[in-house]
Amino acid sequence: MNKIYGISLGPGDPELITVKGLKILQESDIIFYPGSLFEDGRKESYVLPMLESYHLDPARLQGFFLRMGLDRTAAEETYDQTAAQLHSAWQEGKKVSIVCEGDLSFYASFSYLLERLKAENITIDLVPGINSFSLGAAKHQVPLCLQQEKLAVLPLTASIEKIEQTFEEFDTIILMKIRMGWKELFPALLTKKWTYYYCERLGTAVEYITADITSLQNREIPYFSLLIIKK
Repeated sequence: MNKIYGISLGPGDPELITVKGLKILQESDIIFYPGSLFEDGRKESYVLPMLESYHLDPARLQGFFLRMGLDRTAAEETYDQTAAQLHSAWQEGKKVSIVCEGDLSFYASFSYLLERLKAENITIDLVPGINSFSLGAAKHQVPLCLQQEKLAVLPLTASIEKIEQTFEEFDTIILMKIRMGWKELFPALLTKKWTYYYCERLGTAVEYITADITSLQNREIPYFSLLIIKK
C-alpha cells in the first residue's frame, strides 16, 4: 500500500532539509505546500521558494492557501478540501507528499491535515526537521539549555506577568508568533534585565537577528519571528 509523506523543510534555508526528506520529494508525483491567503486576494507561500530551489517539476507542486487570522472557519474548509485532494491522489496510486516550514510536529498546518488523513486509515510517514528556534540559537551561538536548565515555549503572549511566572520554573523562554501582542509587550521587556536574542525570517535572504532589543523600537515585526529570552 502506498503512503502519504509529511516532509519538514526547516525554517527557511533550503539546505537544512534532511537527506531523507529531499529524496522523497524528488520521487513524489505530487507535492502539496501551504501558503497564506490575504483579504485582498493575494497569495504568498513561505515554503515555495525552498521547493523551487530543489529544481522540482513545477507541475508537481500544488498549493493550499489559508486565510490569516484567529477565525478558523475558512481554514477548516481549506483543510477539508486539501485532505480530499490528498485522499484522491493517494487512491490513484500516486506518491504524495505534504511539506511545511520548520518541523511538521511544531505549530504546523500539517497537523490539521494529519488528523483528517488518519481518520481515512491512510498510511502516513513523517520526516521531522529543524525548528526555527534551533536555527536561531545557532545563529546567535548561544545554548538553549545546559545541564539541569529547563526550556519553555510560549506562543502568542502579550503578558509580561506570564513570562515572569514561567521564569519561576524555567531558565530559558522562547516566544513564538510574537507579532500579535508585540506592541503591548515590548515596553515591559525593556524594563527587565533579561538577555534577549531576536530572530526573523531565519535562513532566508532577508534574515535579521539582533541581541540588542532596543533596536526593535520601530521595527515592523513579521509573522516569522521569535524571541529567545534568558534570565
